[in-house]
Amino acid sequence: MSTPQIPALKGDGKGVYRVVIHGNSGTGKTTLADALAKILNVPAIHLDEIHWHPDWVQATPEEFVSNLNKIQRDAEATNSGWVIDGNYETKTKAMMDDYATDIIYLGTGLDPPFYKYFPRALLRTFRRLLGWEKTCAPGCEETWRECFFSKDSIILWVITHHRTAKERYGPRCEQDNVANGGKWRRLGDIDEQTEWLDQVSHYLKSA
Repeated sequence: MSTPQIPALKGDGKGVYRVVIHGNSGTGKTTLADALAKILNVPAIHLDEIHWHPDWVQATPEEFVSNLNKIQRDAEATNSGWVIDGNYETKTKAMMDDYATDIIYLGTGLDPPFYKYFPRALLRTFRRLLGWEKTCAPGCEETWRECFFSKDSIILWVITHHRTAKERYGPRCEQDNVANGGKWRRLGDIDEQTEWLDQVSHYLKSA
């Protein structure tokens, strides 16, 4: 008996796709979200932009959750999808994972390789500081001091939270993997992500 082919995306079985993308900073969540949303013709929603107000003011947990609930209510009302990237587990309690039809975890093997994604996070920081790339949220400008000489440094955060994604998402990806009928799938580096996007495009055209 042949093994059933795993679809590039599961969706809800009726042509609606709601996809959450998790992973460490620098693994390519935002880039992948934008590319996938374009293929699916749905909005790309970046949690950083919902969480941060201008001048680095954080949304309250209540406000943050309320905004996410509104996104889902609007999607249900119009029978439409979305692609969301970001983590924010402590504030959302994985609520968008429950709404999702598909969940992508960006990490190679059993551990996101630090030597691969840290240089990307560092390069992105320099590009933002030089004004060559947009900030993570409107009105949230980064400074050299904040990036390299502050306890709130994004670079320090990337270093100290290296294992967070593995410990948080790795077990879920293994237990509820798409290969076993679940909705999680793991993608590795840029080449693997690009290959998967091509598979999604071909799958949608043939579906």
